[in-house]
Amino acid sequence: MRKNVLKTMAVAIAMLCSTSVSAQDLGNVLGNVLGAASGNSSTTGGNLVNTLTSIFSSDKQADKDKIIGTWTYTEPAIVLQSDNILTNAAAKVASNKMESKLQEYLTKYGIKPGKFSMTFNEDGTYTRTLNGKTSKGTWQIKDSKLLLTIAGIKTISVTTQIDGQDLQFVTDATKLLNLFKSFGAKSTNTSLKTITSLMKSVKGMQAGITLHKQ
Repeated sequence: MRKNVLKTMAVAIAMLCSTSVSAQDLGNVLGNVLGAASGNSSTTGGNLVNTLTSIFSSDKQADKDKIIGTWTYTEPAIVLQSDNILTNAAAKVASNKMESKLQEYLTKYGIKPGKFSMTFNEDGTYTRTLNGKTSKGTWQIKDSKLLLTIAGIKTISVTTQIDGQDLQFVTDATKLLNLFKSFGAKSTNTSLKTITSLMKSVKGMQAGITLHKQ
């Protein structure tokens, strides 16, 4: 049984690395891994989750007082909606691959540690700085979601988490491109297509960025 699980995981990883794999095929492979791993969830793939991956907690969502200030990008963010997902080998494989692909995508468009920041003001405005260039928008928190609006881009609903001095912005696969566009990143490419396929294949997974308070 374990040999079959490892073989299926190896196939999944190989497919994740391929730029030509379709979302349907990817979902099928990940689904097979989930099914194969379910009988041995306590040990299979136990060391595969990167420390960037966190579990969603409603207690850590940002409120108006906590979000005010300047935050600088440090690394990608992967948030799982339930710690039960961590028992699935496929989710662990997907999390690690997504972190790599996210950074690849973000780096290509200049979102690097120390090169991207957001300042949230008490009056409901914010300033986004990317490689020395700034743009402005408005923000509000409604129903525990952060709503970001910038000229030319519709309002984007973002899930937030604050853990100490770190702030995570994450969203689901359908809104991820709009989130990155609001940050100044360009249109979709192969890396982002892979990321969104992974997110759709593992239910309860969101992706975005982590920022550190200055």
